[in-house]
Amino acid sequence: MELYRFYQNPLTLGRVQLTTAEAHHFVSVLRGKLNDSIELIDGQGTLAQATVTQIRKHDVYAEVQTITQQPPRQTRRLILATAVAKGQRFDWMLTKTTELGIDHIALVQFDRSVRLGRESAIERYQSMTISACKQCGRLYLPQITGPARLIEAITDLKKQYPHSRLIYGGLEGKPASLAELSAWDGDTTFFVGPEGGMTELEHRLLEHHKAAALRIGQHILRTETAATAFSALLEALRVNNPA
Repeated sequence: MELYRFYQNPLTLGRVQLTTAEAHHFVSVLRGKLNDSIELIDGQGTLAQATVTQIRKHDVYAEVQTITQQPPRQTRRLILATAVAKGQRFDWMLTKTTELGIDHIALVQFDRSVRLGRESAIERYQSMTISACKQCGRLYLPQITGPARLIEAITDLKKQYPHSRLIYGGLEGKPASLAELSAWDGDTTFFVGPEGGMTELEHRLLEHHKAAALRIGQHILRTETAATAFSALLEALRVNNPA
């Protein structure tokens, strides 16, 4: 029987108290009971087996019996550098790209982007990725950074992933080869522009940094569609062609 999974950070052996949000989900949504077995994750590779030992009004306590640690991925990481879509469409994109295994989501302010959210929005975005990780069985939360202008995002990401291959959605520039992407054993950073498209200057900037264009359809795609399609394609290549 698959156990319900909850987010807990920090996560240690022994007695832990679930957060208010997770306790509410356990009691009010799942109708959890005393002595139920559950799983806990901390979003940093830790998976714990626990048993609910006390339910007191809105407080839920559990006893963690075992902890296992999944090592972080060191190669073939997928970095999505994306414009922000409008409203709930961006929320949808965040959950789907998290489910697809994207390791890093960098928010980029393109010239034609919608205005990016405040710092508080990043916290909400992280909360959404936690829910997605719990649902899909993922143990690591994607890193979320930004917002940053394109030149700043390129500079920061190249420092963090110095051997990453750069690609972007578009018809201009030297096209990327799917065969080469499949055989690539390094990290991949892929840029998705706003619905108004990238400017000529932004195209030249990406080409200056040796980014290759990749077309994934015959029609113009919304930002969230392109980001999700890119994520699915690159994750499929990663999974089916392990290093």
